[in-house]
Amino acid sequence: MRLPSVETLEMVWGLEKAFKIRAALEGPGTDLDRLAAANDALGFYGVEHIEAGKNKKSPAIDYCNSGDTYKFTILLVNGSFRVGSWGDLVERGNYS
Repeated sequence: MRLPSVETLEMVWGLEKAFKIRAALEGPGTDLDRLAAANDALGFYGVEHIEAGKNKKSPAIDYCNSGDTYKFTILLVNGSFRVGSWGDLVERGNYS
């Protein structure tokens, strides 16, 4: 499983939160359990899901809801955790 580095997390949320997020993503449970733990560390609004679109550029996305489509968050895409915005992924894909 791929995880964002502490350095990447630190650039977005600062060092203290970076360690909390990384620990959550390395914790026990399913990928969705770890994503929920990261959401708690971030203080966001829960875990959301976007169904896969119509082509390979449109995978299913689970993410921590930051309250803003283009704000950095933690994404779970194709079994890997990433830092990014779900809005950018949806714009590049075919989700209609």
